[in-house]
Amino acid sequence: MAKQLHLWAFLQGIGHYPSGWRHAGARPADVWSMDYYRHVGQLVERGRFDAIVFGDQLQSRKGGDRTPERLAMPTLDPMALLSAIASVTSHVGLVNTLSTTYWTPESLAERFWTMDRMTGGRVGWNIVTSAHPDTAWNFGDEPMPEKSARYRNARETVAAAQAIWRRLNAERGTSPQQRPVFVQAGQSGDGRDFAAHTAEAIFCPAATMEDGIAFRSDLRARVAAAGRDPDGVKIMPGLSFILADTQEAAMAKDAALIALADDDLCIEYLSESLCCDLTVFDRNAPVPAEAILEATILPREDIAKVLERPVSSGMSLLQFATTYVRTPRGHNVFRGTPEQMAEMMISWINAGASDGFTMQPAYMPGELEIFVDQVVPILQARGALREEYPGTTLRESMGLPRWPADMGPADMAQAEAV
Repeated sequence: MAKQLHLWAFLQGIGHYPSGWRHAGARPADVWSMDYYRHVGQLVERGRFDAIVFGDQLQSRKGGDRTPERLAMPTLDPMALLSAIASVTSHVGLVNTLSTTYWTPESLAERFWTMDRMTGGRVGWNIVTSAHPDTAWNFGDEPMPEKSARYRNARETVAAAQAIWRRLNAERGTSPQQRPVFVQAGQSGDGRDFAAHTAEAIFCPAATMEDGIAFRSDLRARVAAAGRDPDGVKIMPGLSFILADTQEAAMAKDAALIALADDDLCIEYLSESLCCDLTVFDRNAPVPAEAILEATILPREDIAKVLERPVSSGMSLLQFATTYVRTPRGHNVFRGTPEQMAEMMISWINAGASDGFTMQPAYMPGELEIFVDQVVPILQARGALREEYPGTTLRESMGLPRWPADMGPADMAQAEAV
């Protein structure tokens, strides 16, 4: 019997490509309307996805104190969007992103307990610690805590929230899942250790199958070392895609989409990613690495890694920017036919490179519509994707045990001690 894969939909903004909002199949103005989210939610549910994921950010989106003019990246409140989608769907999971650094255990627990109860058990929590330094100034005059401190606080916050959920379930009647499914996306050593002790689904970049195998093997080993069952944690790398009837047509479609990202848009997208206003530099000169490292408000070591290859290869700033938009955020980008995409996804599952995929359509909603209409039936015919949901909760869709069976001994002890 074929291994079954899991599908998540990461539906931030207008699509994964920074130029996606300019495509004829995109509907950028519709992101402000309920009809758009009704359509997207029901489309994902028709594709038998486990869940929809919305990210969040607690600071303005800008590059070095300059608001981009050519990027379409609306970041609306994910809880409001997911609540709206919940009202027009019945099975698909709803994963919200909230920070342990700037939300208290009490507010997190109440928020998720209510939504889990109201949706019949379809809620997940994408646990983040926040990373952008500008976030801190929206919550007072203290600077952002350093990374290891943020993760220590995250462990304490999650444990405290779990104690509150136990109390709420005892006082008000148990919510369908007892607590939300825990999702995490940290890539650092601290992030991976936190995920190994806490997460039930992990979102990650994996540009190649080899990258996926390495990441999944590392996390499964860490999960086992934490006293948990590795099979109770799903590894869900991001996958963007461009689909067409032939390989050649898909490549041409991709090239046309990339061409919509003019030079100014590419520079602005890279500025936003590096948190440094690159418009002040000569775009035809070599990448100004030292100036970028001096100006960025992100950790220098993280930005230095991003700059290493373009600097060593002698790229100009514009060449770096136009190359960067071709592999947004370092995720795998598939270009080909629906049949080829289904085969690629199945091969990754069989090779142990992932347990499923977090789908990131190049533009919305057109490319997602093509995937659901043309790739999903192939996966189902191959026995790699269910035809019906196994139950009504997100845990059932993901094949996860009920809490607290999924917690390791150390986590149980910590939660009970709160």
